[in-house]
Amino acid sequence: MTRWAIRVAVAVTTLWVSAPVVPVARPQSPPEISVSTVINQYCIGCHNSKVKAGTFVLDSILTAPVGQHSEDWEKVVRKLRVRHMPPMGMPRPDERTYEAVIGTLAAQLDRAAAANVNPGRTDTFRRLNRTEYQNAIRDLLALDVDVTSLLPADDAAYGFDNVTVANLSPALLESYLQAAQRVSASALGVVGKSPGGDLQTLPPDLTQEQQFEDQPLGTHGGMILKYTFPQDADYNITVRLQRDRNEHVEGIAGSNDVEVMLDGERVRFVTVKPPGPGQDHSGVDKDLSFRLPVKAGPHVVSATLPKKSSSVLESGHQPYMAHFNNDRHPRLTPAIYSISIVGPFDAKGPGDTPSRRRILVCKPAGPRDEEPCARKIFATLTRRAYRRAITDADLEAPLKFYRQAHAAGSFDEGIDMGLRAILVSPEFLFRIEQGPSGVAAKTAYQISDVELASRLSFFLWSSIPDDELLDLAIQNKLHAPGVLEKQVRRMLADGRSRTLVTNFADQWLYLRNLAAANPDMRIFAGFDDNLRQAFRRETELFLDDIFRQDRGVLDLLSAKYTYLNERLAKHYGIPNVYGARFRRVDLDEDSHRGGLLRQGSILTVTSYADRTSPVNRGKWILGNLMGVAPPPPPNGVPKLTEVHGVEKAVSMRERMARHRADPACAGCHKLMDPAGFSMENYDAIGRWRSHESGKPIDASGGLPDGSTFTGVDGLQKALMARPDAFVGTMTEKLMTYSLGRGVTYADAPAIRKIVRDSREGGYHFSSLVLGIVNSAPFQMRRTP
Repeated sequence: MTRWAIRVAVAVTTLWVSAPVVPVARPQSPPEISVSTVINQYCIGCHNSKVKAGTFVLDSILTAPVGQHSEDWEKVVRKLRVRHMPPMGMPRPDERTYEAVIGTLAAQLDRAAAANVNPGRTDTFRRLNRTEYQNAIRDLLALDVDVTSLLPADDAAYGFDNVTVANLSPALLESYLQAAQRVSASALGVVGKSPGGDLQTLPPDLTQEQQFEDQPLGTHGGMILKYTFPQDADYNITVRLQRDRNEHVEGIAGSNDVEVMLDGERVRFVTVKPPGPGQDHSGVDKDLSFRLPVKAGPHVVSATLPKKSSSVLESGHQPYMAHFNNDRHPRLTPAIYSISIVGPFDAKGPGDTPSRRRILVCKPAGPRDEEPCARKIFATLTRRAYRRAITDADLEAPLKFYRQAHAAGSFDEGIDMGLRAILVSPEFLFRIEQGPSGVAAKTAYQISDVELASRLSFFLWSSIPDDELLDLAIQNKLHAPGVLEKQVRRMLADGRSRTLVTNFADQWLYLRNLAAANPDMRIFAGFDDNLRQAFRRETELFLDDIFRQDRGVLDLLSAKYTYLNERLAKHYGIPNVYGARFRRVDLDEDSHRGGLLRQGSILTVTSYADRTSPVNRGKWILGNLMGVAPPPPPNGVPKLTEVHGVEKAVSMRERMARHRADPACAGCHKLMDPAGFSMENYDAIGRWRSHESGKPIDASGGLPDGSTFTGVDGLQKALMARPDAFVGTMTEKLMTYSLGRGVTYADAPAIRKIVRDSREGGYHFSSLVLGIVNSAPFQMRRTP
């Protein structure tokens, strides 16, 4: 099978609930202006053939038609849009002149683009990345499987991990082969000669003294393991308590109860006690290992600790403290460390599972019916897996492996091997877009409906098309009037569109970096994994509300509500929020919260372990919200020096001023630091503060357009004053994610049109998505 796979790989719900429309005033189009006059006055002094500031020259192209040098002029438009040029301190045109130059250049560039359409070119072969593979397995086989242990993490480019996915090295191919074996066996309930299993552990810095959101009331801590049991059989289930470095059970004092549940029903209730004199701790939780009969299919195994009434009285109204026994945080009560499942034992068969129902669309009545049934099964699977109409040739490989395995075993074993062949086929692992034959080089052409369906489903769902979308595509009806928009709105209303939050936005806003955030516990003693998870949950629920309720995307900056549970509300100093459940909380006008700029997730991932970073925060604002990311620092630039003793009274602003004194650092820091300093009222874990080292915080800041302000409120107003810059940047990020390639100058006219068309209705999220889907870069491709 490995040889075959390598050989082939080498060879080849409801409609949206729309928020009320809040019209955004359309600015009057400025009159066209003599661009050359303005450029000569403000730009040529630096950007000429002799000085070549920034290796960018304008005098040599100034008299030629704009369309002949679109790439250069698009750079000019981008810089002018956020008033990045001329540099602060140099003579600058007034606002009307800025708008007139931008409008004139953009109109000429748009006309040139319309006359010579260049939709760009994605790779012919684009491998499913780890997230897409996992979602595709879910939708193809009705099987939820965590592939993080089966496939390596994907490299990112342009901010997203679905861009650099053209390669399939032998080592990576071997991973996909092993994943296919694991997935197929789990879906069909085919087990090996020896029992398998799964182990899940909790983060070591998780405090477990309060009820968790998905656990029963009256409990504290615990964990939940979602597991697909392959057969009707017995399984060994083991719950292990947290231990310290000496293997002593943490927080064990007196007797404590542990409850184990299967699908919410109690299956074990054990009282654990501290070991007696001379006994070690290995036997404390020995009774939490037991054998249990379980029906095949997906189930939820959970363990938690019923809360003692005394502990409720003692700690119910106390300030939150981190207790996870990492030297400084001794646990006060026992906590769950892991749940493991091993089996099957005494198996009685694969049972009736969602995966088997999805795969086995027929059941042979006798031996003569087996191969026709197998052919029907593989025809159904390949059509969905390959995302197109299929031919007899597509069935040859899975049927070949089916026959070989069936001859030596059973019908199910034959289907298992045929399914593995499908899962390692390049037709499944790759999104393939082959251009038309006989077309001249650099010619723009419209992709097929089938290719468009895949682009759409991987954009909105990070997964394969469903039957409704695929049927329309195969019938070439997807481009019919109204059909495409109806499909987009249907897919956005589907729960699978949450990947726009968990995949797109998590990468755009750096939320994935929270997992690696480890603030210094000597400085931030209250930080634990509970807070880390709460940060991410707040932002994801907030994004989900704006995306799925189709609100204006400017609400991402200005919304006066957020999502909190008790833990996060206490961290923010917001009263009257109780319990583990997250809920929407409307905020007072003078609240220090609301919008992305004030959320702990963003503030933490843009800080260091022991301090804030105006540089990181400023860079995040410029690159992620304004689309003018500064270049990486040159080699040899010194790091910000640490301070000790009496020098600790030096503020971050004073330390950064010393750093900027180095000429090699000054240029970029003049752009980044002012925006970052406006967020200095928030410490490295997002808490509001008015003083640092005993001195009042100076939160004065600015943007490259020369605007100055104080604090995050001023930063928000400055960003909202140029909504097209923020919306345009978000559109660029969405387009990069949707196309799986970096956007280029040739995509700029399409992006401008999307922003322009969405302005009238208040920049609703759906208008950005529909604008991308209807754009030339999304619906077309260019021959090499």
